[in-house]
Amino acid sequence: MRTWGAIVGPLLLACVLPLLMVLWAGDGARKLMTGESATVRSVARCAQGGGGQSGPSYCYGRWAFADGHTESGKITGGRVTEGDTIFAGPGWAYGSTSPLHTKLWITVALFCAGAGALGASWVTYRRSRDARAPGKAPDENPGDAVADTA
Repeated sequence: MRTWGAIVGPLLLACVLPLLMVLWAGDGARKLMTGESATVRSVARCAQGGGGQSGPSYCYGRWAFADGHTESGKITGGRVTEGDTIFAGPGWAYGSTSPLHTKLWITVALFCAGAGALGASWVTYRRSRDARAPGKAPDENPGDAVADTA
């Protein structure tokens, strides 16, 4: 039945999109809000990443914040050396904010596209439902609204 598909599909989309936003982009958004600049103090080792399953390049190191406290862990986003400025928080660090912004904005774009698809699906459903309303004759030529007078 066509009406069930027109209802269930958008409802599933409406449930999945916010979940995607929270689970996938939520961590990146939290890091963007709570992170701050830090200076790399030492680098233990680095691994060159790439596409696919290997993930991005990263290094393990220790960094210091402006207030003097230090943290250590994985620094994602390429090779870093002592003295480099990174974007970091407690136990995590990125060579720059670019990966976090990319993750966040891709999710926002997918959410907007999904919301647009949801809206288009709703409009299609309403139009098909209204066209089949009891007592309403379908308009054969909707462009011919003006009656012939000749």
